Amino acid sequence: MTTDPQVSVYPHALVYIDREGAGSPNCRRCDPFCYVEQAVTLNRSLLALGLPRLTIATNVPEEVARHLACLGHDRHPRLVSINPSTVLPKSTRFYSAHFKLDLLEQAGRSLPNGALLMVLDTDMIPMRSLDTDLLQRCRATGVGAFDISDQEFSAYGEARAITDLEMVAGRRLANPRWFGGELLLATTGFIEELVPCARECFLRYIWSMPDLNHQGDEVFISAALNLLCERGYQVIDVGAHRLVGRHWSGNPHRDLRWFRGCSMLHLPGCKELLERQARRDTFSAARLWNQLVLMHTFNRLLWPLRRRMHARHREPLYQKHASQDQAQPT
Repeated sequence: MTTDPQVSVYPHALVYIDREGAGSPNCRRCDPFCYVEQAVTLNRSLLALGLPRLTIATNVPEEVARHLACLGHDRHPRLVSINPSTVLPKSTRFYSAHFKLDLLEQAGRSLPNGALLMVLDTDMIPMRSLDTDLLQRCRATGVGAFDISDQEFSAYGEARAITDLEMVAGRRLANPRWFGGELLLATTGFIEELVPCARECFLRYIWSMPDLNHQGDEVFISAALNLLCERGYQVIDVGAHRLVGRHWSGNPHRDLRWFRGCSMLHLPGCKELLERQARRDTFSAARLWNQLVLMHTFNRLLWPLRRRMHARHREPLYQKHASQDQAQPT
């Protein structure tokens, strides 16, 4: 399982199936097995580049195996069983993603020394081989994560996001950063430090949930990574090296050509496209990229209209808050 004689990488993705749990707001399909289809496309794209085969960690391995058999492809992802230990309300947004903490702990136990566990979201696709030098740096520090503070702070407000991080961390953070949940690289040694810290953050996350603006694994994993940074650990920002890029089709904040240079793309708004690829007889990265370009071009034309509609929707709220502020006694 190597991309280089000196660096072993073990790609894993979580497919946690619970029909009663709240799904992702970014997923339109009600069938939770759509994540299996996304994982199939991820696996086929990994293999097409000569990268290691994907391992799916799931709580229902027999059901996932039957779904894979229906797709009829060769070289399916490997399957391992995950034993959930975390408990949270099933109405929690991104319910299934919270069990990545169990994936980290259980997969980390079987990881060879010196290897890197690569935890991926299913709605991802590799575009090019992984940077060996970057992998070596991540192995040396123990961890590589995707710093998306600029995106998170600008989208939700810096103060709002930092308040959530510090509430879950249980203390004021010197240099609060928000890490995306789509990719994490970690050695066994770092996972042994991360998991206990993340479990403490998870408990505060559950207690604080009514007061939090965010829900999902990114909150408590980011809080734990921040705490470990303050203990002296160095986290390699893999986004700065373009190991991964998060692409929303139609969003003009970054030229599509920038994403072409990324090793892996996270496509949270293109899940159905990835699912359709899994049902094809053959996989073509070039065909998939061309479809991404078409979707991006079309959605970019609609972007100004969507922004205008969003502004109109929010305008009554601004007026309401303004009138309330004026009514407050001075």
